[in-house]
Amino acid sequence: MSSIGTGYDQSTTTYSPDGRVFQIEYAAKAVDNSGTAVGIRCKDGVVMGVEKPKLSKMLVEGSNRRIFTVDKHSGMCVSGLMADARQVVTYAREEAAAYLVRASRPRYPESLPLALTPTLTANSHP
Repeated sequence: MSSIGTGYDQSTTTYSPDGRVFQIEYAAKAVDNSGTAVGIRCKDGVVMGVEKPKLSKMLVEGSNRRIFTVDKHSGMCVSGLMADARQVVTYAREEAAAYLVRASRPRYPESLPLALTPTLTANSHP
């Protein structure tokens, strides 16, 4: 069979005639091509580091940020597709701001991933 999607790559629930899900293969390629992101927890803080691949010589220095501030007490480092990463960071910032309004105090950094998980995994499991 053909190795290109030709109409079978429009959805994560559409199988090609030879049993492939092209959206899953595209996601795996994106993960393979992305850089590494690590976070190390110390007794007095966290150290985050990212590998930033140089995608183009025309890329302005400092424009390809991979470490973001979510709240005064929370940060996030990302890898993979930046459009997806920016959406996750925006949602995390909104969640942290909403918690601050509801509870009149900042969210504990340990609880932010728990708040994001249901939304981030809602469409990933059929």
